[in-house]
Amino acid sequence: MKHLMVFAAGLAFVFGTYIFAAERPSTAPAKAELPKAVTVKPPKETRVSITGVVREISDAMITVERTVKGKTETMWFILDKPVEKIMVGDKVRVSYIKKDDKYVAIRVTPFVAKKIIKKVAPKPAPSDASPPPK
Repeated sequence: MKHLMVFAAGLAFVFGTYIFAAERPSTAPAKAELPKAVTVKPPKETRVSITGVVREISDAMITVERTVKGKTETMWFILDKPVEKIMVGDKVRVSYIKKDDKYVAIRVTPFVAKKIIKKVAPKPAPSDASPPPK
């Protein structure tokens, strides 16, 4: 009988804690979460560069002729601003993007071929000296 009384008291204690643990409605106003704004990035413009010889140049356009795999190709570019110090016959590098099926030159620079110089480490000279005596 004593065991039954302890068991009943334990059950009353366990169920009593559930009553106090129940959530009460809060008096503070509920905070509404605003949805995050979705930003759509515009497609990334691919910048391409070519190297060739200037065939024609004006304040608004430049024509460059380049050779790819043995084939000669002529490309026309629209200039945002006139380029200085570039003449017909100069070898140039043109960085451009494609807008509305037209090539727009972003940067036109003279092209200077870099020479690759291999540095060879000098070989150590064979020594004729004999090892020191013991």
